[in-house]
Amino acid sequence: MKNNHKTYEVELLPLTSKLCEPVYRIAAKSLPEHWSLQSVKDVLLYDNNIFYVAIQKGTNVVTGFAGIMMIADEAELLNIAVLPEYRESGIGQMLIDRMLVEAKKHGAGRILLEVRKSNNPARHLYEKNGFTSFAERKGYYNNPKEDAVIMEKRL
Repeated sequence: MKNNHKTYEVELLPLTSKLCEPVYRIAAKSLPEHWSLQSVKDVLLYDNNIFYVAIQKGTNVVTGFAGIMMIADEAELLNIAVLPEYRESGIGQMLIDRMLVEAKKHGAGRILLEVRKSNNPARHLYEKNGFTSFAERKGYYNNPKEDAVIMEKRL
């Protein structure tokens, strides 16, 4: 992973029960509205959920995660987060790349996501990856109250 900040060697592995707690901690630190630990564990109960974690080689630190849910021939990006100290290192891009590969592999014709209207770094990353905005959901987020931008990418 090359960037202007730091370089990390990470590998992406499927989410397992032993990785649920580190994923929950990343979500709690990174996402204003995050899932409970039980909700993270529940992801493993359903075959249509595909979640990966980024693990730093050598230290085994879980640095980020992402997941999609397959619904018929569409994928929805449910969550993506990288620990603050590992951001801008390419890990988020690796996770998006993996989610796109998995969505295609599972027959999705498009992938959808919602993002806070004010989350410019995330929106920029999605746009860089070919996602386009096509709608908004008024008052979708709480904590603070904010509109969501709905984005899609044809696969």
